[in-house]
Amino acid sequence: MQGDFHEERARILFAGCLLALSPQAFAEVVNLTNSADGANRDAGIAAVKEKLQAACTDRKGTPDADSFEVVFERTSENPDVPKPYSVDAKMQCDLPQG
Repeated sequence: MQGDFHEERARILFAGCLLALSPQAFAEVVNLTNSADGANRDAGIAAVKEKLQAACTDRKGTPDADSFEVVFERTSENPDVPKPYSVDAKMQCDLPQG
């Protein structure tokens, strides 16, 4: 009976070690920032979100869309500017270690 207990405990410990050594255990979360321009607010936000997601995946990471946050917005007063709405934003990216 006691041997079964120790054997089961060893299996659980081994499984825990395997989980700790998995690639996800060595993941790193980084904050990416970028800016983009658009014809209006929605276009500016869509453009900067696309840039942030691309920057993350280019680094072999996984973008966290829920962490997307607009940091700063501004509109140009110049009527000749084709994309007068500018957006600065940030997003978290889960990067694999190594």
